[in-house]
This record gives sequence, C-alpha cells and structure tokens, in this order.
Amino acid sequence: MTVRSRLEQVGEIISHTCTLIAAASLAVIVCINAANVFLRYFFLSPFTWAEELMLFLMILTVFSGAAAVTWRQQHIRIEALLMRLSPQWQQIALLVSGLVALVALGAVIGSGSRVVGMLMRFDQRSEALEFPMWIAQSSVPVGLGLVIFLFLARAYVSLGRDNESHAPGGL
Repeated sequence: MTVRSRLEQVGEIISHTCTLIAAASLAVIVCINAANVFLRYFFLSPFTWAEELMLFLMILTVFSGAAAVTWRQQHIRIEALLMRLSPQWQQIALLVSGLVALVALGAVIGSGSRVVGMLMRFDQRSEALEFPMWIAQSSVPVGLGLVIFLFLARAYVSLGRDNESHAPGGL
C-alpha cells in the first residue's frame, strides 16, 4: 500500500468521522430545542442550560463539518474569475489562495490555542452548565488543525494522481 493510498484512507476516515460528529451534534441540538420548547410552553419551565449547550454543539458542528468539507473539496468559492483564467493561471490562483488560507488558519489556530490555554489555567467554566470552557473552545483550533491537515493531505494525494496520469505509458 502506497503512502498516498494510505493517506487517502486516513482522510476518508477523518472526513466520515467529522461528518458523523456534525450530524450527531445537529440531532442533539434539535432534540434539546424540541424538549425545551415543550417544557417552556406546557410547564413554563425550560432547561436553563439549553441555549448554552446548543451553542457549544453548534460550534462543534461548524468546525467538524469544515474538516469534512475540506477533504471532499465541497467548500464554496466564487469561480467566475477563476474560470476566465488559463489552466496554468488557474493552478497558480488556487495555489496562492491555498497558501493564504493556510497562513490565516495558522494564525487563528495560534490565537485560539492561547485562548484555550488561558481558559484552562483559569479554570473558566460556563454559567449554566459549569462546563470547562477550554473543552468547548478547543473545537476551534482542533477543527482548524484538521482543516489544514486534510487540505495538505488532499493536495498531496491529488498531486500524486496528476503525476501518475502524466507518467509515461500510464493513465
């Protein structure tokens, strides 16, 4: 088994796992919200912690979903300008935009990691759930770290395919 095929398997597993995490988070959000509406209107006593937990789960959904979308290359981009470029300039534009994204994500990961570290040191907890905030906030740097890893893995796997298709006698 080649490194590229093994990396592709790992990417698929991570992407599938992230999709399941995002789907489960959304399902839990829907259940909590439905129960909270029922309790609010029929018993005038909603869960005090519902909004907080749903917010934490939504953050988890966004960042786990972002990782899956990155691997599958299903992210939204405006291709009007890109489609007007020659194939060579398209590759250059994609490379430059990828590098800009990596630098920006790296900066956010660095800042997010420092925030998580401070939340951990100060033992900051959420108001309603008394949940450690560093755990909830960790989904930002971890999720973006997965995005970077999957972006680079996809690029490596794709470059390998391009090289194999241009190899003599191979398609």
